[in-house]
Amino acid sequence: MTDAQRRYVRTEMIVATIINAVLSIVFMLIVFGGQPIVAVGGRGGLIVDSIPQTAMIALMSMLVPSLLTRRRLKNGRIAPLPGPSRWPRTVLVRSVLVATVAAAIAWVLHALLMPLVGPLWPFLPALLFKAVYGAILGAAISGYAVTAALRE
Repeated sequence: MTDAQRRYVRTEMIVATIINAVLSIVFMLIVFGGQPIVAVGGRGGLIVDSIPQTAMIALMSMLVPSLLTRRRLKNGRIAPLPGPSRWPRTVLVRSVLVATVAAAIAWVLHALLMPLVGPLWPFLPALLFKAVYGAILGAAISGYAVTAALRE
C-alpha cells in the first residue's frame, strides 16, 4: 500500500469515526433521552439496542465508503490496490452481509459482557459508551470497506 492509499484509508476511517460517534449520540438521545437510568437487559435495553445500532453503522460504514472509493478510483483520484478482493463485488450484498454478521456478533458480545457491569446504567455513561462504540465500529468497518473497494 502506498503512502497516498494509507492516507486515504486513514482519512475515511477518521470521517467514519466522527460521523458514527455523532449519530450514536443522536440516536441514544432519541431512544433513551430523558431517562436518568438505562436498563442493560430487556426489550428496551442497551443489549437489544446494540442490534440496530451495529447493523446500521456496519451497513453505512461499508456502503458509503465503498461507493465513494469506487467513484474516486474511476476518476483516477486514488490508485487501486493490486490483488484480488475476497469480498463480494456487489456493494449492497457486501454491506448487508457485513451488517448482518456484525449485528449478530455484537448482540452476543453485548449480552455476555454488559451485564457484568450491572443491570442499570446512568444515562451519561451509557451515552458515552454508545458514542465510543459507534466510533470504533465505524472506523473498523470503513477501513475494511475502503480496502475492499481499492482491490476491485
